[in-house]
Amino acid sequence: MRQYGFAPRVRTYLYRRLISLVRLYYNRFWGTQIGEGTRISLTAKIDKTYPHGVRIGRFSAVTFRSSIMTHDFVNGVHLDTTIGDYCFIGAHSVIMPGVTIGDHCIIGAGSVVLRDIPANSLAFGNPARVIERNIMTGVFGARIRDPAAARSVPSEPDSGADGSSAPATMA
Repeated sequence: MRQYGFAPRVRTYLYRRLISLVRLYYNRFWGTQIGEGTRISLTAKIDKTYPHGVRIGRFSAVTFRSSIMTHDFVNGVHLDTTIGDYCFIGAHSVIMPGVTIGDHCIIGAGSVVLRDIPANSLAFGNPARVIERNIMTGVFGARIRDPAAARSVPSEPDSGADGSSAPATMA
């Protein structure tokens, strides 16, 4: 195992704490329901028009410049938008109001999700379409290709050297 210097370890520790504070901020101050261990990029946009409608499961990742919408201004409605456990939302993706993304899903970069995505699916495009089914993902939506490993999805990420959980980088 590779040893890292003091500065990278401190940077990783601070990054993990900052991301935890982002989740706490959305849950406590805005009323969203973001699950334990979920990573939200600092540049991701969560709709604050109806924040109670945002539901993101455990150990999912919402990457940079993604948008999760809960309101439809044209039709004057507010709808719940749900993302399941162990999901990955790619960069610049837009999740439209009222959409449900099942557990263990990967949404490709730049996708516009207009309809529900079933569990264990890989979807991308504009509009997003399911490209592959019966996939398995682990923590933060990392794809698991080994069928034996897919049967035992970890409930938590492995602890790092500093005692915190999960890797320091996000795609």
